[in-house]
Amino acid sequence: MPLPTSRPIGTLTGCGHSTRRLMGVGSSLKVIGAGVAWRTVGIESAGEKLLEAFTSDDEQDRALAGISIVKAGERSIDLIEKAGSMGRLSPGLVRLLADIGGPRSKALLSEIAAGEGQVATAAMESLELLKQIDSLDSSG
Repeated sequence: MPLPTSRPIGTLTGCGHSTRRLMGVGSSLKVIGAGVAWRTVGIESAGEKLLEAFTSDDEQDRALAGISIVKAGERSIDLIEKAGSMGRLSPGLVRLLADIGGPRSKALLSEIAAGEGQVATAAMESLELLKQIDSLDSSG
């Protein structure tokens, strides 16, 4: 009978956890740390790490990065704008602007919506959502 340590990566360990899942925890902790650094003091490399995580294949890292980007509020608008100028804008990243909200988000969404493609469509949809939210706020 082989020892548990001789199992290939990705099989169950002796404690019942997938080793791939355990490796993902380290990645998620890095994203959480980057989120704290970005939200509290605006460390640019932390913002870059969040952008990288938001476009990764790891669903948990994407979610954590998105939450941190939104929670940073106005600071993240500059980050998203910079991503756009570097050609790294995605529909998902554009939709975060609607979650951030505010006049600067709306202005950037309007600018992006003037373009073409999936990113522009995401911006138009986000602007429509913000209009619906505004109409609910004003009627309630």
